[in-house]
Amino acid sequence: MTFKTKVSVVITCYNLEDYVSRAISSCLNQTLYEGLYEIIVVDDCSTDNSWSMIQSASAIKNPNVICIRHDKNLGVAAASNTGIKASTGDYIVRVDADDFINKNMLSTMKQILDFNSDFGFVYCDHMVVEQSQARRFRLNTVERLLDHGAGVMFRKECLQTIGLYDESLRNREDYDLLLRYMKKFDGYHLRLPYYRYFKREGSLSTMKQERESLKQHLDKKHPTTLNRT
Repeated sequence: MTFKTKVSVVITCYNLEDYVSRAISSCLNQTLYEGLYEIIVVDDCSTDNSWSMIQSASAIKNPNVICIRHDKNLGVAAASNTGIKASTGDYIVRVDADDFINKNMLSTMKQILDFNSDFGFVYCDHMVVEQSQARRFRLNTVERLLDHGAGVMFRKECLQTIGLYDESLRNREDYDLLLRYMKKFDGYHLRLPYYRYFKREGSLSTMKQERESLKQHLDKKHPTTLNRT
C-alpha cells in the first residue's frame, strides 16, 4: 500500500536570525522523500536580519521552500495560520524558528497517521537543548504537550474543522488550539525524542506569570475532562 499524503512544515519566525537557518536545514534534512513534504517559512515582520537569512537558506538548500513575509507583526498564531492556509499538504507540523527536528520525525509521524485513520494527531517526546548545547530528554505528558504545543503532526482537515489558531491570542495560542482540537480528535504519543526544543533566555517559556494567568482563563473558556497524566 502506498500513501501519497503530503506533509506541510510551517516554520514561524520573529527576530530569530541566529537560529532560523538551523530550523530550515533540519526540516530539509529529512529521510522522508522530498516529494512528500514542503516547507513554508513565515516571517512575522522581523526587524533583524531574519528575512535575509530565510531567503538565503531556502534558496541554497531547496528552491521549493515557500517564504512568506508579513508586512506587520501579527503574532505567532496569525503567522501559523498564514502558513497553514498557504500549505498544500494533508498533515501539518509547526516548528518554531529557534527549534529544530530529528531527520526521522516527518517520515515516522506521517506513517502513524497514514496507517491509523482514528488518530487526529501524533506527538513526540523532546530533546531540550540548552544554550550551552547540553541536551536532556523530556517525556511528553498531555499536560506538557498543552503547555508548549511543539512536536505535533495534525491532520489539516481537522485543524480546519476547529477554525485554526485564535489570532487574538499573543500567548498560549497552542494551549487554546489543543484544548479545542483534543475535544474532537484523539492522538497518539510517539515515545521518541524527535523534536529539539531550544531553551533560550527571553523566550515566551520564561513568562510564567502571564502564561499561567492566560491558562486559567482558557481552562474556563474551554472546560474539558481530558486526562492530563
